[in-house]
Amino acid sequence: MIPIYNISDFPSFQAIDDQFMLERFESLQRPPKLQWPHKHSFYEIMWLTSGTSVNVIDYHQVTVEPDMLFFISPGQLHLMNHAQSVKGFSLTFTESFLLINATNKNALKEFAFLDNSYASPFFKLDSEAIAELSPILELMMNEVIRKEKSPLIIANLLFVYLNRIQRLINQQSTGDTDPNNVVRYKLLKKLIEDNFKTQNSIAFYADKLNLTSHRVNEICKAVTGKAVGVVIRDRVLLEAKRLLVHSEQAIGQIGDELGFRDFSYFSRQFKRQEGLTPAEYRKTMHGKYQSSY
Repeated sequence: MIPIYNISDFPSFQAIDDQFMLERFESLQRPPKLQWPHKHSFYEIMWLTSGTSVNVIDYHQVTVEPDMLFFISPGQLHLMNHAQSVKGFSLTFTESFLLINATNKNALKEFAFLDNSYASPFFKLDSEAIAELSPILELMMNEVIRKEKSPLIIANLLFVYLNRIQRLINQQSTGDTDPNNVVRYKLLKKLIEDNFKTQNSIAFYADKLNLTSHRVNEICKAVTGKAVGVVIRDRVLLEAKRLLVHSEQAIGQIGDELGFRDFSYFSRQFKRQEGLTPAEYRKTMHGKYQSSY
């Protein structure tokens, strides 16, 4: 069973209920028996200012270096190991906190880099980006260390901080940054998350979004470079990996749970994507994700 942690599991004077926390990474108080890997119920943006670590998000491994932002979204499998002299900041928040005083309830969905960290979990900062983001982070830190914190001030600063990050990413991106398309893609991703085990039809998702299948495919390709069918397949594959590594279920049961019509078909499809059969993948990866910080 993979544990799911809340913000309140990391006690801090610089937290606001179970909604927000900004801490120096080296001062972060972790649960006494923190388990790796685990999942979060919140968003986290790590900014390492010195040191290195190896972070794994849903089986994408990244060596995190100084002045790199690293993004983790709710529900993603997170493993951190090989940490060396790590210093920096850990910023965690929930959707409800960000939207405390937002008139646009799709505000969070417009940040394309959030909920997309399975594909792009980090962003390297240059000197100009550091100069742009540092003052906002400092303002947030100054507010959270006050005895009487203002959630409204912090939420507004967080909103500015996320917008600046998105703008910096957009400047380097070749993908579609139209907020309307990003919002629609986020809605599509949520639908896929809720239905991928039973629905692989593009028409099903198009109907839920009140769009044509062609238009949904256009939006998906514009934002991610991938067709809808590939996004659905990737989500099923991710779940197969999670279950193979972190459950005791028989491979046939996993195939059944994910909607494959028979064991051999599941095995062939998995090998086509990963280059290993499910059994080979389980054997190869089982020990790798049992590390700790």
